[in-house]
Amino acid sequence: MGIFASYSCSDGGKIAAPVVEVLRGHGFDVLWDADLSSSHPMSIQAWMENAVRERIVVVIVSDSYLKALLSNDFMERLGVRYELGLIRQKLYHHVGADRCPVVVVVPPGIEMNSLPAVLQQLVVHRFDPSTRDGEEELVRSLKALEEGSCSRTSPAVQESDDVYRTRAALSGLQAEPLSSEKAYLLARELVERGAGDFELVRGFESVAAVAKARGDVRLVRRLSEVCLRTLASGPPLRGEEELKAKVLVAGHAWHLLREHRFSEATLMAQDGTHIAEKIRDLKTAARGKRAEARVFLHLAAEAVGYDREYYLGKGEHLLMIAKELFRSIGGPTSEELGVCASLHAELQLLRYESTGSPDELAAAVRRAHAAETVLTPGTEPYHWLAALQARLCLADKKYNDGKELVTAVIATADFPEVVAKSRQVRADLLFATREKTAALRDLLAAEESYRRLGCERAADTCWWTIARYDASKVTDVRLTAADLDRLEELAPNPGDRRRAVLEHELRTPRRLVRRSAPDWVCLIDRVQHD
Repeated sequence: MGIFASYSCSDGGKIAAPVVEVLRGHGFDVLWDADLSSSHPMSIQAWMENAVRERIVVVIVSDSYLKALLSNDFMERLGVRYELGLIRQKLYHHVGADRCPVVVVVPPGIEMNSLPAVLQQLVVHRFDPSTRDGEEELVRSLKALEEGSCSRTSPAVQESDDVYRTRAALSGLQAEPLSSEKAYLLARELVERGAGDFELVRGFESVAAVAKARGDVRLVRRLSEVCLRTLASGPPLRGEEELKAKVLVAGHAWHLLREHRFSEATLMAQDGTHIAEKIRDLKTAARGKRAEARVFLHLAAEAVGYDREYYLGKGEHLLMIAKELFRSIGGPTSEELGVCASLHAELQLLRYESTGSPDELAAAVRRAHAAETVLTPGTEPYHWLAALQARLCLADKKYNDGKELVTAVIATADFPEVVAKSRQVRADLLFATREKTAALRDLLAAEESYRRLGCERAADTCWWTIARYDASKVTDVRLTAADLDRLEELAPNPGDRRRAVLEHELRTPRRLVRRSAPDWVCLIDRVQHD
């Protein structure tokens, strides 16, 4: 089963190193922070979560470890408190200390009574790193745990050639940059043969991260469906609810939002959040609240008047809850908080577009700047923020500054969805400076990218904008200003307008010299009910 050593890097290394040396000397497979320099995991949090879930945890106590556990203000080792949250989840379905896969090691100089309640209920071993006193008892205890774990393994999850193949593919995927072609091909391979594979479910976050970096909506949808079906088909697994919550929030809610299925996206985010809250998985709960807030942002963008105000208020309330949760997990410099600040800036930009208040625009700019100070340059959230800052420049009529921002993203980003959005934003900036030809080029490229990624609503929006400026770029039939106005009046969905135009194009004989007046009511009705 293997062992994961949890300790404080501040002062626990001198205790942890002898413990790891002793255990490896007795043949145990031990994982600890010192392995990070050689393994380079794609996500340290995911690495930590997998280690705690899959292995016996040896908690090595030190003064710094105790401070981090007992105080929310101790900033030196925030990861300790995060590890404790994962350990609590591991203990969730376990009663008492017998056969518990969490063992506590206490060095000389630390009183047993000083341990927090969550550790006092476990089996505790004394170990002296200088004399190695307590070694035999610790090794005996861990071997008994390891043998017990092996004897209770369900036949459904026995290791096989398929398991090893999946693990090898996951390991290869995690060793590659998110945006690399090799990682994407491995992700597709894993999903294509992943039905019933519990190893794929456990590696969901890594595979989903690669699919999202590529912006492949269809792949995220397929991955989510496969993982949920696998969880439902097999015997109950330890940590099953945690995995399901992540799939609902980071998988289903994500692709449903891009497919413009707002009600379903909200339900998926809410269901995942409720499960995460029940098992005290604060990180997934916070992401669920943020995902729901993002859905309300999109709802507000399409609403007017009181409805828009309601959606904006709802989104800001959910975002406030998410921020508090992220702050409690990762402190004030968490990148998750940077993503929240970026989303809050989008909400305030939309409010500015409704009210025209300069204060709202200034507040949105401040939020975006706060996000920039926290997010890591070159990452996907940082590029999304640059596209947002360009939109803020457009609102503030700083057109050249905005063009510079999105042009840099288009030239450097390896994330296709962000590049497509940046082209769309640059087109708006080019239209504002009367550079119609260049703007249409950007929109045509953005539409093509969105269609390839499965973002049909975004692609249809680009198509309609092109048709508004020069319909000859997207259709062979002539569209007048009256046609365009009538289509907008009949169909709020740009996809319905596009399909109606294409249907009219299909039914209009090219040999006719005179233009027949389109029956847009009939055409819209046809495409909406086909």
